[in-house]
Amino acid sequence: MRMTLTSRGSALSLTFALAVAGCAGSSGGSGSGGSNGGGTSGAGHGGGGTSGTAGNTGTAGTTGTAGTSGTAGTSGTAGTSGTAGTTGTAGTTGTAGTSGSGGGAGTGSGFTPYACPSGVTTPSAGSFPAGSTATRITGAPPVDNFDGNQGFGFTNIEGPVWIGNALYFSEMVSSPSPPPARILKIDSNDTVTQFYPSGSGGDSGSNGLAVDSSGNLVSANHGVGGIVTFTLPSGTPKTTNISSYNGHRFDSPNDLTIRKDGTIFFTDPNFQAPSTLPQPTTGVYMVPPGSATATQLLGSTISNPNGITLSLDEKTLYVGHGGGVNSYTLNTDGTIGATATQVDAADLNGATDGMAIDCAGDLYVVNVNAHTIVVVTFGGNPGSAGSKLTTISGIPGNGQLTNSAFGGSDHKTLYVTVQGTGTTKGVFKLAMPIAGMPY
Repeated sequence: MRMTLTSRGSALSLTFALAVAGCAGSSGGSGSGGSNGGGTSGAGHGGGGTSGTAGNTGTAGTTGTAGTSGTAGTSGTAGTSGTAGTTGTAGTTGTAGTSGSGGGAGTGSGFTPYACPSGVTTPSAGSFPAGSTATRITGAPPVDNFDGNQGFGFTNIEGPVWIGNALYFSEMVSSPSPPPARILKIDSNDTVTQFYPSGSGGDSGSNGLAVDSSGNLVSANHGVGGIVTFTLPSGTPKTTNISSYNGHRFDSPNDLTIRKDGTIFFTDPNFQAPSTLPQPTTGVYMVPPGSATATQLLGSTISNPNGITLSLDEKTLYVGHGGGVNSYTLNTDGTIGATATQVDAADLNGATDGMAIDCAGDLYVVNVNAHTIVVVTFGGNPGSAGSKLTTISGIPGNGQLTNSAFGGSDHKTLYVTVQGTGTTKGVFKLAMPIAGMPY
């Protein structure tokens, strides 16, 4: 918004002249009025003095800066009339208008979390692509010595999340435990770079990844045994959100999901834990917004929980484990209902890994032993058992699938992460008939 300041002079019918410096007058010449300058014009008629010099122009108030336009400066005060007589008295200089007040500074990170378009419905089973049509993204991961064997060694590829115009994912080696890890980035042109650490050395310690409401990268972190946030775009500062429960680090945080209000839910199996386990049981935890204290939602009742995600309405929490996937009613305070519902028990009755959600609320579950992704539909009731819609199988290389996420400019690309060696491991992408969530 642009604002222009205007000083407006008023003609005064007075019998005195406005003058700035009195002089010995000759026969009653007319005094000149004060010139406009934030003040109104002085005017008058001096009786016998020479013409008085006009008052100096007042300086107008400057326009406020930052945020919304500042308030305009007030008009300067007019010079007073010159005194009649032989010597004209100068009019007083008009007072400058005061400066306008600056508008308040804007707030927020400028990041807008992805929201599904309205009215999206579940596609037909026949509209899904065959897994064999997936394309492996070259250089994801890079062929270097991170795996100790110039790209031919085993690494685990995990935690895909789409933020802005890029996909971020973790790569970790198999030993020692907890293992070193790094975060890699694939831009919209499929160019792969190392995001963290930005140079040689260093360790992200990351496994599963998510994005918070400010657009930062949040990791389930086996390195510190907690939750760690990497600030975008550079990755620094790196902040540890939480790193202990009952005085000890977590075993090996594996996957996480974040509710819109900032509540973090994460799984803590012992897959990458230290040899002496820090916690007596594996479990599922909840961290309220801004808190550094975790609440255990599930402990001994579930062994080595793995993938975790929320339904679109955030009223159901899905947790994968060695025997399939359970769903739980989610309360507003972040706690869960006591009763678990087994999701699609007919098709998901073995080990599962990462999960994704499309914009119709369908659940995409990595079925570990089958090397497939089972797509489960719930018919509008995300807390129900659901049923299989279709299976995505035949990803090239037949590697071990670990996770998936939707991304791309229209969120209709499914990115699938695969662990293994050589070209069997990596990140593969499939064009989908429906958009989905970024992790």
